[in-house]
Amino acid sequence: MAIDPTLVKSVARAYEYQNFVPEIDNLGLADFGQKIAKGRQMKRIKDENIQKEVKSYIDKYPPDIPLEKIPEKYRSAISEFSFKQKKIYSDAVASRVNMKAGTDEYQEQTDLMNGSLQSIANLKSQWDTFGQGKKENLGDISSGNYSLANNSDNLGLIASVYTDKLDASISDSGDLSFLTQDGGSFSLNDIDQPFLKASEEAMYIEQELVKAHDDGVMLSDASVNLKMSQIRKVIEKGGIDSIKSLALDNLVANVELYDGSEEIFERIDSDDPAVSLEARTQLENDLLSKYRTSLISQSQTGYNAKNPVKAKPPTSMDVLKSKSKMFETLFVDVKDESKAPIAKANLQKNLNMQVLRYTDYYVDYDKETDQFFLYDKNEKQDFQDEGAIYPATGAGVIRMLEEIDLSRL
Repeated sequence: MAIDPTLVKSVARAYEYQNFVPEIDNLGLADFGQKIAKGRQMKRIKDENIQKEVKSYIDKYPPDIPLEKIPEKYRSAISEFSFKQKKIYSDAVASRVNMKAGTDEYQEQTDLMNGSLQSIANLKSQWDTFGQGKKENLGDISSGNYSLANNSDNLGLIASVYTDKLDASISDSGDLSFLTQDGGSFSLNDIDQPFLKASEEAMYIEQELVKAHDDGVMLSDASVNLKMSQIRKVIEKGGIDSIKSLALDNLVANVELYDGSEEIFERIDSDDPAVSLEARTQLENDLLSKYRTSLISQSQTGYNAKNPVKAKPPTSMDVLKSKSKMFETLFVDVKDESKAPIAKANLQKNLNMQVLRYTDYYVDYDKETDQFFLYDKNEKQDFQDEGAIYPATGAGVIRMLEEIDLSRL
């Protein structure tokens, strides 16, 4: 029997307050995480205070006293119950002494004796369960092992049970119940056990993303499909709890994918199986889509890191423009008859040293013809045909450089 949601809320309400904001990282998932930070602030606050309450309770116990011990608060009720059951047993034994075996009266007293023993054994078994549950639940809450996808009110209820905040009652059959302030009661079996974070599934996914980067190879569509099929199997093996945890716990690269307020989570918890299944499938496919995008992104980033693109050398015209002040002066001087001889010699020198050094060409100035001759450095021979000879003017130089750039393309 599940616990009334109103009852859960009444116990858990004590844990609501304060401040918490998460951080966001990448592994190719950062784009998904940047939109979501604020939505679950109150839930985190409540869960954080539950953790504080549990840690405070654990700290009260000396190291040599195990949590499995029955708390002092409940010992009087147990003593009273045990005394009552022992009296029922001893009275039945005394009454049965003078009865004939096999008679109804004899069997009635035997049943009372057996019932008493069973009640004691039943209570002991439940306290053993309580002790083990206390050790596991308080440890997991304190360490933050439970998923954020768990219901905060249910976590608050569990914290109240295992930090001995609630009174307990014991039925004649030895059944243990916990009492709430509004008069309600529930047993340990009524509590929905919270689920842990999907840490193993997240580790597998994160390792695949890291590997896709470190391999430095562009994944083919077939390779991506294969890896995503393996990731899907890992996720589905963990069930709906794993899917919800991966969506809300920032386990992969510490990136926040959802804040928990999205309506899809309400539909997942719907009492209508068809609605719940549809929402679960949608959330799973959405997660897989994000992981697929990240896998491809990591593959591309890793490939680019291992295969950097070499920067293209600047064009001859780009270099000329970057040295414009120098060449503008030379272009002016070549027009001045008194400066022209020296200016043209300097123009040849600067063209070879500043501009053509990035090409397979070099230029010579011929005084007799007053022209520039363009040579191929590799062939070591001059081009005497049309286009290899250029006027020793600014316009001639520009035409020469434009044709060099065109040939390089």
